[in-house]
Amino acid sequence: MPRHFHHITVTVLALCALAPAKSADKKIAVPEVPSVPAISNHMREELGINEFTTPSIAVLLKALTKLRPVPYDEVARELPQQNPGDRARLALSTGGIIGDGFLAVVAEKQSRIEPVARALLRQAKGLGVGEHVTRHSRSVLEKALVKDWAGIHTELVGTQRDVETGMMALRDEEIAHLVALGGWWRGLEITSGILSSRYTQETATLLAQPAVIDYFADRISTMNPFFQKTKLWAALSGNLAEVRKLAVKPDKAPPTVEEVRAIRVLAKAVNDAIAAPEE
Repeated sequence: MPRHFHHITVTVLALCALAPAKSADKKIAVPEVPSVPAISNHMREELGINEFTTPSIAVLLKALTKLRPVPYDEVARELPQQNPGDRARLALSTGGIIGDGFLAVVAEKQSRIEPVARALLRQAKGLGVGEHVTRHSRSVLEKALVKDWAGIHTELVGTQRDVETGMMALRDEEIAHLVALGGWWRGLEITSGILSSRYTQETATLLAQPAVIDYFADRISTMNPFFQKTKLWAALSGNLAEVRKLAVKPDKAPPTVEEVRAIRVLAKAVNDAIAAPEE
């Protein structure tokens, strides 16, 4: 069913748009975003494809770069070794792996690029859009060998655009939203993890994103009734409500460091639930 949304600029890691870290580290060159394949605005609206469901990797990577040097070992995790059996969990997991890829690029962890690329390709095939990702995955692996970080960034942007095209071809709005939601939860865990040890009121203020949280809450509430009966759906919905209470205050005060740490716990719990065996 067609839905009309407010056009709010956001990325999977919208919560990461923080003040630049004071560091002498070299910056990752952020090339221009490749043009999106010709897609009608009518089809975009009909399928609910927008800045939320297909967030810009270019903006995301630029935001994460502002947090350099990233304490990679503090926020990294083991990648899933096999695809989840159900499609909803697979979509959420795919989004999370994209978030892991962003983290590896910003931290310039060469050894983590290949596992991310292979896991992403495997899960994209499971979603039925593997043909849209294969070329980019091969190029990511080639560029990782020579530490071409800007080139890897460009390929990730291309992957994002091609996954969008694949989702639209399948006319699968719910899966597109779940991919974005999975990436958002992983991004929230990474961001709150970094802020837990580098807290300032200024950066914590940016965790208050009511429009983003409310958007995802609305998406979760309209998902397949069968999925809504699962423990995973309950974790997605319940923890999102708890995150809102901690991050969004009536007086617009920033979350305290204790609240930031509580947000990290909630995000990790959701990501652990996504990675858990099916119910």
